[in-house]
Amino acid sequence: MANAWLAHVKATMKKHKGMKFKQVLKMAKKTYKKSASSAASPKKRRRTKRRKSRRRSKSRGKSKRKGKKTRRKRRRRRRR
Repeated sequence: MANAWLAHVKATMKKHKGMKFKQVLKMAKKTYKKSASSAASPKKRRRTKRRKSRRRSKSRGKSKRKGKKTRRKRRRRRRR
């Protein structure tokens, strides 16, 4: 079983068949006792590795590639 709480809930469900899940959880909450080993030794959390951000290119000004609007303007000028 994944953990003690889930095992306890499943056992409670078997005892009280036909009862709604919400009610089963309430009953299991009242009867559940934590084991001494899990309460005495809390587990340490692991640190997650952070990803390094990619460096941006130095050119923060206007891009070399022209956008759609400028292309449209050039086409309109040619037609006139």
